[in-house]
Amino acid sequence: MALMTITGMQFMKCGITRRVVLVGRYAIKVPRVRYGWKLFLCGLLANMQEAQFSKSGWPELCPVVLAIPGGWLSVMLRAEPLTIEEWGAFDAGAFCNNGDRIIPAELKNDSFGKLDGRTVAVDYGN
Repeated sequence: MALMTITGMQFMKCGITRRVVLVGRYAIKVPRVRYGWKLFLCGLLANMQEAQFSKSGWPELCPVVLAIPGGWLSVMLRAEPLTIEEWGAFDAGAFCNNGDRIIPAELKNDSFGKLDGRTVAVDYGN
């Protein structure tokens, strides 16, 4: 996951539908227009989905602390990335489908992180 630091902010360069800016304790997600209107709309929808799911209070989800209606901006608490060892020991499939509920996250390491000592989905806007 490539990061670029400018005056204390970190910009994540991956993500085709949204750009993520990491500032202090927060991850700010905004839709991207670079790849066209359809993927921009997907970014709006992803922000709206995360805001809606976050309201459930499920402990598996990184909480959204601010969401502008329409998906224009979403702010989450910033989780620490999983280490290689943590990812290797983590069963993402079981985490996302535990029988009680389904977490809509891609089964890849940058979709998860650590928040307050527990693993959470940080990218569950599909």
